[in-house]
Amino acid sequence: MASIKNMIHDTLSDLRQSDFDVFKWHLSNGGTHKSISVGKLENANRHNVVDLMEQQYSLSKAGMIAVKVLRKMNQNELADRLERKLHEVQQPVQEEARNAPEYMDLQPIQSDWQRANSITPCSQQLKERLLKQKKSEATSSQRKGSALLITNIKFDYLSHRDGAEKDEENMEWLLRALGYSVEKHTNLSGEEIDGKVKNFSKRSEYRASDSTFVVIMSHGDRFDNKDAILGVHYDPFKHPNDYFFVEKIFSHLNSENCPALIDKPKVILIQACRGGHPGGVEVSDREFQSDAWVHREKDFACFMSSLP
Repeated sequence: MASIKNMIHDTLSDLRQSDFDVFKWHLSNGGTHKSISVGKLENANRHNVVDLMEQQYSLSKAGMIAVKVLRKMNQNELADRLERKLHEVQQPVQEEARNAPEYMDLQPIQSDWQRANSITPCSQQLKERLLKQKKSEATSSQRKGSALLITNIKFDYLSHRDGAEKDEENMEWLLRALGYSVEKHTNLSGEEIDGKVKNFSKRSEYRASDSTFVVIMSHGDRFDNKDAILGVHYDPFKHPNDYFFVEKIFSHLNSENCPALIDKPKVILIQACRGGHPGGVEVSDREFQSDAWVHREKDFACFMSSLP
């Protein structure tokens, strides 16, 4: 575990003294972590701060807390570098997990569950066995991908989505842990959501990416038998048109409007209610529009958090 201490210390050494003082201020003010007293931090140098963090949080948690504080300070380059190094030293899998049966019964989530500090990759032995079963070859390429995360929390006329900040934080953590760069926006109107998705579809780095995520969390409804995301100004009487149709995501990211993502998975996650309709609905098969070369709407996977 000494290597983790060195990583944190080396990262703090790259901060100017004034920025290091700001780092200590964040540690003393808590927020997303338990605060360390000002008295202990006041005259502490970088070695002392790392020791204090180990005592307060345990070394395994101290690294990720350092990453969070650096992001709050907009020291994103240092935060990304430290986060990568922390992931590199994580054990591939715990010994008991390696010796566990291949199939285990699913257990309910316990009330005291807490999010892990990082995603634990499978062991090399398991990876090789799965690749052999699928008659595949391992690849050394690094995942490259972008993710768009939109969260509406506070509304002008509808009830606020209390606790959605935590959903946003957890989703951003998950996407970054999976190797995606995250473009994040909060509290948008329907028109603004449309603009952000459209701009997201024009990103130049898609040619070098292998997949993309679009995650939208808000209030929702159905209009004209279509799923819609409600904007923050929506009111059925004052602003009845402040919404964004989910189907527009497919239009903006399809093969015609975003050719750089052809044959690349596009995962759409929508966390929103879908109106007050009963559980049973009429459904029909819908053919994809196509051109001479490729389906316009292909390689999409869309997940909704509730039934219509």
